[in-house]
Amino acid sequence: MGRKSRSENLLNNLPQLQNLIKRDPHSYQEEFVQQLSHFEASLAIFELKPDEEAKEFGELINFLSQVAKCYPKKSTRFPKQLIDLLQKHYPVLNGDLRKAIVQALILLRSRGVVSNLRVMPLFFTLFRCRDKGLRKLLYTHIINDVKLANKGKHRNHKLNKALQGFMYTMITAADAQDKHGEGALAAKKSLDVCVELYRKNIWTDAKAVNVIAQACFSPITKVMMTAVQFFLNPQKRSGDNDESGSEAENDGSTKKKFVNIQMIQHQSNVNKKTKYRTRVMSRVARAHRREQAKKLGQLPASDEEDDDDEVTGGKKKKKNAGKPIVNFDVLSLIHDPQGFVEKLFARVHSSATSTKRGGNTVDRFEVRLVLLKLISRLIGHHQLQLMAFYPFLQRYLQPHQVDVTQILAVLATGTHAFTPPDVLQPLIRAIADNFVADHCSPEVMCAGLNTIRAIATRQPLSVDPDLLNDLVLYRKHKDKGVMMAARSLLALYREVNPEMLHRRDRGREATIGLISGTTDKTLLGFGASRAAEGVDGVELLERYEEKAQPAAVADNEDEWAQWEVASSGDESEVGSESEWVSASNGAGEDTGDICLQSSSSEDSDDESEEDLDSECDDDDDDELASGSEEEEEEDDNEDDDVAEVSASAPAAVSSGPAKPAEKRRIDMTRFLTNEDFDRIDRLKKRQKSASQKPQAKKQKADDGYSDSDSDDMQVDDDDSGSGSSGEEDESKDYVDDWDILGDYHSRRRRRKATYEERTSTIMAGREGREKFGSSKAKREKEGRSLSNKEKRKTKDYKMIAHKRSVVTKGKRSLVQKRRDLRKHIVKQKKNGF
Repeated sequence: MGRKSRSENLLNNLPQLQNLIKRDPHSYQEEFVQQLSHFEASLAIFELKPDEEAKEFGELINFLSQVAKCYPKKSTRFPKQLIDLLQKHYPVLNGDLRKAIVQALILLRSRGVVSNLRVMPLFFTLFRCRDKGLRKLLYTHIINDVKLANKGKHRNHKLNKALQGFMYTMITAADAQDKHGEGALAAKKSLDVCVELYRKNIWTDAKAVNVIAQACFSPITKVMMTAVQFFLNPQKRSGDNDESGSEAENDGSTKKKFVNIQMIQHQSNVNKKTKYRTRVMSRVARAHRREQAKKLGQLPASDEEDDDDEVTGGKKKKKNAGKPIVNFDVLSLIHDPQGFVEKLFARVHSSATSTKRGGNTVDRFEVRLVLLKLISRLIGHHQLQLMAFYPFLQRYLQPHQVDVTQILAVLATGTHAFTPPDVLQPLIRAIADNFVADHCSPEVMCAGLNTIRAIATRQPLSVDPDLLNDLVLYRKHKDKGVMMAARSLLALYREVNPEMLHRRDRGREATIGLISGTTDKTLLGFGASRAAEGVDGVELLERYEEKAQPAAVADNEDEWAQWEVASSGDESEVGSESEWVSASNGAGEDTGDICLQSSSSEDSDDESEEDLDSECDDDDDDELASGSEEEEEEDDNEDDDVAEVSASAPAAVSSGPAKPAEKRRIDMTRFLTNEDFDRIDRLKKRQKSASQKPQAKKQKADDGYSDSDSDDMQVDDDDSGSGSSGEEDESKDYVDDWDILGDYHSRRRRRKATYEERTSTIMAGREGREKFGSSKAKREKEGRSLSNKEKRKTKDYKMIAHKRSVVTKGKRSLVQKRRDLRKHIVKQKKNGF
């Protein structure tokens, strides 16, 4: 009886039975079969009243899910029974029981008892339940499960394709268009899953992006705003995902530590400089750069653990930590961007012109402004044509308009090189009339000038010369922000088209180029483009390599010269004179060396003749147009001279060394690697920073960067941590509202310079200014000390109180003091004080 009672108690004590089965599955197989039969009977009874609490039934489901892996053959029907139960009765099930069943399915899925293709559609369907805790649990599991299925380089395309199609169905379903229905909840959570998987670099293909793009047309504002904000900033997590976005990493583990780079920079500027704080600052800057690289798609999101280690100073490293990954921009992956933009603009236009009468839904102004931002980004990125977009914005170009800086930024972002200038000119005129006027405040004038400059940067033909010269006059305005904005507009047109400016405003380089006719700063017509010759900035790379490896280049040239001499000597020994004589038309008959030089010189002379003939032909065409006979005679004389030079070339070559051939560009002789392009970018930044220094005007025009070899050698070692914000500005292809206000009037201030930066600036300003130095510096340079008279002026009074001159000075009478005071006053007046 005792053994029987123990077995009965064991069947009632499920946790103890679960422990025993996991230890010895074979010995407790009968007990498991009894519990499985009990579950099937309880399931048949429960389906009669599915809205009951059924607490014991939930405990039984939890027990079977824990031990089902120990008996795979006997528990084959168990997962299907749970899935069918949820599909039939999920709306009416008790919340705790429904959550217990979902947890059981998640456990079975994690142990491989059931495939993800069977449970994923069910989990997306359960997003319709009005249970926030359940939706959070499902969201976390779906993210982690898809992440594990696409771990590393492996991609489960079958699962991804099925889930993306299911998400598209849920987002575009008919019940998902009602904001009060359950379909809206499922559409919102499905969209959050798709966005989060893109941010983790798991779903970065065009299909996932276009699934999100379909949500931009949803009548539900919350769903639509989530999709639009994703396209505006793909890597920024929205506030709606806070409930599960950060917890989706490790299933309830500690959240990732957030580091405020601005606060740490401020602390480093205020606090005392120590080695420890310098190390902390460099570590945080390194982590910040990695975060920026991930935002730009240059690093995989799986390296987030490495960022934690860098911030906390850990030693953990991954093998593929720095391996780059290439992702396309989300705006580039949208199918049919023209149709997409037209649909979005139709919604904005209807909301701006319609009313709420008849139950119509009208979007708020803030929502329309976000849609306009996305429309302008797409127009500028794909260079689309949407003519109705620009007149629509003209109604908002008033200084008193709410968020007018964002509207101005939208207008500038939506402009590109193929936007017709006649469409933009009315808007430019409206901005100039409403914003750039003497009755406006400096902030308004600065915003107007910066907007015109941003538009002119993308389409220089949009500003007519009269208006441009009027705006340039504000470069002498008393407000610094207005003055800086006007000077930036002047500098822009000095670079792109100086002919539109007055002669006094063109600048020295542009004036010399226009007079000599050697400038290429001529503005092309609308739709025209100038063909590029070679890689931009390759001359900087060539100059850098010449300075970096001068000895190696010289050795290489000596080796080639020796090889040519040896090869020519061998040919002369072989005696192949007749072949070279025939090739050179008998120009040399003594040795093979002379014949070889003459033949090579003839080839170079033939090339020079062809070049000169082509130049003469061009000159002849110009002469026909001008009709001048003197120039024709000069060209004939040039032809005769060219003929004489070509005829006498072999003799000259035979008497002297051959002329070196014209040096080719580096991109014509070898393939440029990614390191070469990165070095070109760094050299361009160095050249740009060098041009902004005070002594940059004194340098030669052809000096691209610092002349010192030490600076050239440090190009590869430049740390871009301090310029991370500048890199972000260069990488973005849109205009922000901070750019419209400018650095002076916006809240964005320039970072405080470090001690090393201030010291380097001071030392750079002292170069060539010895005559303006202090007396102490001059004295130290001359190698002398202070005189006794100079030292006496700095002595303490107690050291000179016993001196006769001091004692006598204190014993003067009032008459003598008055006379001394008058003499001092007269002397001061003579000196101009």
